[in-house]
Amino acid sequence: MRKRKNVLSFIFLFISISISSNNILGINLEEYNYGLNVYKKGNCMGCHSWHGKGGGGYGAGVSLRNINLTLDEIINVIKCGRPGTGMPYFFRKAYKEEKCYDTTFEDYDSSYRPLSSKKFLSSKQIEAVSIFVKEVLQDKMLDESYCEFFFKKGSKVCLNLKN
Repeated sequence: MRKRKNVLSFIFLFISISISSNNILGINLEEYNYGLNVYKKGNCMGCHSWHGKGGGGYGAGVSLRNINLTLDEIINVIKCGRPGTGMPYFFRKAYKEEKCYDTTFEDYDSSYRPLSSKKFLSSKQIEAVSIFVKEVLQDKMLDESYCEFFFKKGSKVCLNLKN
């Protein structure tokens, strides 16, 4: 009986340590691996940077940490982009087979036409990266846990991290 109790205590301790080492502000980062991989595949860091803070020499995009959008709004922005800005659309059928912002390409002149991304994402990928942005980046502070989640544990990038 005592041996079984010790084994259960060890398992509980192991699970607790595993969960807390992959948590950022109560979020289990491992749940968002797929969304992070899509963030990397879509080259979101080209404008928003690896940390999601954008601008300031780290990318031309807005900070994903300081946006106030619902999940549906984030999905729509990734799917359709933002015409007249540098934010491209990532859904292959956007503006062609499916309207975006209730418009098609014919509704735009060449100076305001939506930009296409270099890599398209599936609906599943758009949803995953949107959830990643909403749950991991939006309204969250940059910390070492996220840095090590993005790169890897012990990465030199994370040593001198500044929020």
